[in-house]
Amino acid sequence: MLDEELLAGADVPGMRPVQQQRSRELVVRLMNEGLTLLQDHDFDSLSVEALCARCEATVGSFYGRFESKEAFIDTLQRLVVADARRYLDAIYASDAVPDDSLPHLLAWICKGGVRWYRDHEGLIRACLRRATHDRRTWTPLREAGRLHVAYALPHIVALLPPEPGTALEERITFAFQMLFGTLNNMVLIDPGPVSLRQPAAARTLAAAMHQLIVLRM
Repeated sequence: MLDEELLAGADVPGMRPVQQQRSRELVVRLMNEGLTLLQDHDFDSLSVEALCARCEATVGSFYGRFESKEAFIDTLQRLVVADARRYLDAIYASDAVPDDSLPHLLAWICKGGVRWYRDHEGLIRACLRRATHDRRTWTPLREAGRLHVAYALPHIVALLPPEPGTALEERITFAFQMLFGTLNNMVLIDPGPVSLRQPAAARTLAAAMHQLIVLRM
């Protein structure tokens, strides 16, 4: 769930400043209900009227805070990414990161990644489709992915024999590229044979990452 803390300092083009407590509470409700609606509706069919009805708000109050539906999605994406950054900061600073084996660590990473994509599937799909017309709309999510790689990289390296040069780091970053690219493809077109909702998704992705990392070309 997104919360008011994420609004502090948020400066998103198209979102008007939110200062009053009631306005902040409404924006948070709109954000969380928007995430829910996007699970079943694509961007084009997302109805501002339906969103406002779920929040017991007027359409006028929506446009009093956002210049357009596009601005709403941009704000939603940035707040979701801010929430993801907050989570990554906390989890990688804790003792929750597996350090006993590479397979265990990769399974943990992929399980968390699949869960996050499931929870935000509708938003990710909307952002991917918009990115076909404007690649800049994907920038916040791309930056969140890079942050995850930056946090995970030293933990993965620590579980492997040292190698000279940059080959190991390149294999690790490519494994993450495969992970994120596959998850994006699952969300966008679900080509099969493994889908995002299947229990095998995280296990299969972790095995693929492991092979890419340990196999020296």
